[in-house]
Amino acid sequence: MIRILLLLSALLGAAAAPAQPHAPLTAADIAARLHATGRVEIAGGQILIERYDFSHDGAPVEAVVVRPAGAGPRPGLLLIPGHMRTAIDMLPASVRFARAGFATVAVSQPGYGGSAGPADFAGPRTFAVLRDATERFAREPWVDAVHLGVYGYSRGALAAAELAARTDLFRAAVLGGGIYDFRAAYDQVRLAGIRENMAAEAGLGAAAVRFRSPIFDMAGLDGPVLIVHGADDANAPPAQARALDARLTALGRAHELLILPGRDHGLPVADIIGPATAFFTRNLMAQR
Repeated sequence: MIRILLLLSALLGAAAAPAQPHAPLTAADIAARLHATGRVEIAGGQILIERYDFSHDGAPVEAVVVRPAGAGPRPGLLLIPGHMRTAIDMLPASVRFARAGFATVAVSQPGYGGSAGPADFAGPRTFAVLRDATERFAREPWVDAVHLGVYGYSRGALAAAELAARTDLFRAAVLGGGIYDFRAAYDQVRLAGIRENMAAEAGLGAAAVRFRSPIFDMAGLDGPVLIVHGADDANAPPAQARALDARLTALGRAHELLILPGRDHGLPVADIIGPATAFFTRNLMAQR
């Protein structure tokens, strides 16, 4: 969390609205104000950060919207964090996307942050919550619902791949550090803790494995995909990214594969959000 707050402070810089006369608004200020009032303006009022919490089947879901000020509508992005990360943790990425002209909604998966659990490793409940969040977001007057994209990292990439392949909501997807074939990933991963989480949260039965294997549903995509992966990722084997690349190639689906040499699972924000912003700009912003 400290690293995220420092990074957000660097992103905001001198353009952030003042917390008090002549004092810059820090990332800690933003988090505190968001918790207290539900809304923060930064960059001289040009970017709005708002809590977007809602209820799904009677259970709370934590969400945060970051968007350029003004009526819009703007191309929209659903942002899905990974394990042990929340919608608040997505602020550095959300601010970068907003500076590029996108409206974003980041959603904590069930079992993380303020979203009721239990966690189900991108299972049916996570899928339903994220779809609900996207449909609510798409109805906002400042969102261009025809030009929506989805971004996910780690298990968030698995959820993003499920949504992109099985719904007609998204016109572009960025998948970072993810797994896409659950059984193959379980066999490939050598970290006991990850294998334990996969088995405990999802189970290894045929239906559970199939639900979490969107690689077999890629014919349902409605737009291009950017796959980003660290070459030295031990959490999510790079073989998963290459397998998805091969599957999309076989289907003739537009996509890009970016394998980053010397990078592990903890990709710096700049390594993935830079390419993601350029990708969404080409495939959402420029297509309007």
